Amino acid sequence: MSQKIAPDITAVMYRPVLIRAVIALIFGIATFILQEPTDAVVNYGATIFLLFSGSAMWEYLRREPVPEGMRTPLSLVAAVWMLAALTLVAVQLGGLSQTVTWAVIAAGLGLSGVAELWAFSWRKTFAPARDHLIAGITGVVTAILLITMDVDYHRIFGITGTYALITGVLFGITGLGYWLDTRKAITEDGFTPPAP
Repeated sequence: MSQKIAPDITAVMYRPVLIRAVIALIFGIATFILQEPTDAVVNYGATIFLLFSGSAMWEYLRREPVPEGMRTPLSLVAAVWMLAALTLVAVQLGGLSQTVTWAVIAAGLGLSGVAELWAFSWRKTFAPARDHLIAGITGVVTAILLITMDVDYHRIFGITGTYALITGVLFGITGLGYWLDTRKAITEDGFTPPAP
């Protein structure tokens, strides 16, 4: 069953959704271009991805239409990503092994995945929360793959990049849909979008 989202929500939400999508897609594409990543490329690349993703999530959760209660799990997502990013810098500067790298990324994506599944529970009162189901499942599955597989830097980068591509495509489609719905409401219904 399709649920129509009001243009006053889509007008405010499409920007942070598209920002998250673009960040994820850039990182995901980079992981497929760089086939032999070094430890620095994996650690710093994942740091940049998690740092910018955390910033995008913060921008998303602070928007007015997001329910107050849903901001708690989304804040956890942003905090976990930021903490994982800082930890990966320490891993690189400390010269720690690839085991620590995959453990940090698995913990970051797994915990944020659980928090996104929690955010999904607001889907009945806030329709954009529906997208957090796939993002949450993808984060948890990515963490499980990193934990259960014998991974080197190439696989860590590839698995993390696959997570980024899946979420990038998901939120890209969502963000473009919100933008198109907003444009349609402006041209056909005379809707005046709120200031960003």
